[in-house]
Amino acid sequence: MNSVFEPLLAALSGPVDERFHRGKDYRAEADQLRDVFLKEGSVSSVLNLGCGTGRHLELLAAAGYDVVGVERSPELASRARVRLAGFPSRAAVVEADLFELTMDRTFDAVIMMFAMLGHQVTNHRVRSTLDALRRQVGHGGLVVFDVLDAAQVLASPPVNGVLSFTSGDREVLIAHTTVVNVAAQVIELCLRTWELPGGGPVEQTYTIRYFAQRELALVLQVAGLELVGSAPLAASRLVWARRI
Repeated sequence: MNSVFEPLLAALSGPVDERFHRGKDYRAEADQLRDVFLKEGSVSSVLNLGCGTGRHLELLAAAGYDVVGVERSPELASRARVRLAGFPSRAAVVEADLFELTMDRTFDAVIMMFAMLGHQVTNHRVRSTLDALRRQVGHGGLVVFDVLDAAQVLASPPVNGVLSFTSGDREVLIAHTTVVNVAAQVIELCLRTWELPGGGPVEQTYTIRYFAQRELALVLQVAGLELVGSAPLAASRLVWARRI
């Protein structure tokens, strides 16, 4: 599979994510987040919107940060709480939708990983998501997220294939097809999943937006955020901005 499409599969919610993405380097990603925090200012508290099972949070908590995760899936939120149980004084998980989230505090930094912004395809949804991030940081606070980079997407041919992994006593097969819709500025990803023996196929289609650098600067400015920097992150691009 072409690496540009790996963040798309990693971003899909569901109980198979971690089993499917054994090669995802969470430690390297957490280290890169810490580098941004250290470079851009004093960060001691971190809110992770869409935290999944808490892999990034666990590494940040182990590094000494006070962390809170927000996850709308009850199953993933429960797994994140188990993962963070070793840090009772500085880690918590809230089960909530990020658009409905109300917190009684702000944070030094808010992160949103797994290319989640790209799943908000329309301009309105992108703006609403950035507003949700901005609300959780104080003035001068950091907002950090990753996106699919337009230059990389357009330079990479779509890839179709079949991937497999084991889950207990079953084998899971995932056939994927990708189409880059340049006019709509999205990738259309279709997954067909079989659990062998006997299960499937289950078909799911996802539409994910990719972003250009100048576009990001504009949409961030409209949302009251100033683009500070960006850098490659695995097959996506890490972006960080400051609340104006």
